[in-house]
Amino acid sequence: MNETEQLLKENEALRAEISRMRQEAVTAFIIGDAVSDGICVTDGRGIVTSINRGYSEITGIAEAEIVGRSVDELVELGYFTNAVSMEAIRTGEKVQAMSVVSKNDNRVLLVGTPFKDEYGRVERVITVMRNLTELLELREELETAERKKEQYKARLKTLQKEQQERSFIGGSEKIRYVKDLIEHVAASDATVLITGETGSGKEVVAREIYKLSTRRNGPYVKVNCAAIPDGLIESELFGYEKGAFTGAGPREKKGYFEIANGGTILLDEISEMPLHLQPKILRVLQEKEITRVGGTKPVHLDIRIIASTNRLLKDMIAAGDFRADLYYRLNVFPIQLPPLRGRADDILTLAETFLAHFNALYGKTKTFTTDAIDQMYAYDWPGNVRELENAVERMVIILPGKQIEGHDARALIRQTEGDGDAPDPTDTPAPFGKFANLPREGNLKDLVDAYECEIIRGAIEANGNSYAAAKALGTSQPTIVRKAHTYGIPLGSK
Repeated sequence: MNETEQLLKENEALRAEISRMRQEAVTAFIIGDAVSDGICVTDGRGIVTSINRGYSEITGIAEAEIVGRSVDELVELGYFTNAVSMEAIRTGEKVQAMSVVSKNDNRVLLVGTPFKDEYGRVERVITVMRNLTELLELREELETAERKKEQYKARLKTLQKEQQERSFIGGSEKIRYVKDLIEHVAASDATVLITGETGSGKEVVAREIYKLSTRRNGPYVKVNCAAIPDGLIESELFGYEKGAFTGAGPREKKGYFEIANGGTILLDEISEMPLHLQPKILRVLQEKEITRVGGTKPVHLDIRIIASTNRLLKDMIAAGDFRADLYYRLNVFPIQLPPLRGRADDILTLAETFLAHFNALYGKTKTFTTDAIDQMYAYDWPGNVRELENAVERMVIILPGKQIEGHDARALIRQTEGDGDAPDPTDTPAPFGKFANLPREGNLKDLVDAYECEIIRGAIEANGNSYAAAKALGTSQPTIVRKAHTYGIPLGSK
């Protein structure tokens, strides 16, 4: 092979190598532009030689703006708050740091990796830039949501405490008389029997007596006698010794009377106390001691007993369902609570108190119009104060806007009315829909189902999904889903 042929052969090889290198470079740029992270390449002096498309998208900086300029100059001109290329050149090690892009305030993570020649000198640095703005914003939102959650929980706890400690509300003549009775009896340890219709405020009166008594620093225990099964009520009230009966467990257990020792116990719905247990309750009143189930040793008590009922105990005595001697032991200091319809002067005071409470609880600022107040006065409130409180809570949760109008109040007040007329369809607010085409006569269950179906359908249509509908109606999302499936109502988006 002569010299010319040798040169031609070497030239061909050189061309092939250049072609290969160009292809690798093109491939590298294609790959670089395909990734979402930004890539910046500098030489060993910190001069930017190239960037990829992702770098421009993250920074908002065009290639022509920075290629050929030094990294130090770019930082000095305020393009970035920080850079890693020069540190990587200086140390010869991989460097990472956070930086903020001045042009768009994007927060980015920079990782600079140095590449060295055969003599160990840094000849280029490749910096990968990852946009963390969205991730950091999400984290901040999460932290803000957690703080709000904790604030909400604290506020809810405070409101619940205020609710529990709330004084007996009302300024009518009948309620002023009840308040006088409370003040007189609170200073003593006399047994109190509170009577009145369901929802009239018997438990509020009992708690008020406790708060004003000398036992206010002791325990306060409420026992709903109607809610405990007959087979359990004795052991719940009096406690039991270990092994006293099957399932009693390996340890003894204090009953409610012992738990209330040194304080006050409220026997709510005392009329539902089983007849066979009434002599034991009488013994507690007389002797101030109990004996646990399965035990033989009496436990002495220092407690004040308050009882309440919505039934006429004298009628029960006549029917043989309540012991006369227990009644007279309980009825040392009777307090009869009037129904809400018998103290209409208190309706506005109660409604405004409940409205302030639920506004604070749900973050609302609603107010009553004169027409709404008139609707509350026009209703006889068979469920008494509790029904009024529930109605106000529904108004705060469901109704849009800041003012509670008369037709809205009327519809929501009568929503749970047991024996009154159905709401006027023209008075029914969103999200309940229109009831004009629904049946007005027929089987009660069918009528209730028809109205419930229309309410749920209207709530889902008005709010777009089952979660928002559940929130608007003050119930759980699984309940809405279950009932929607029952009635064949489309759920919309979830």
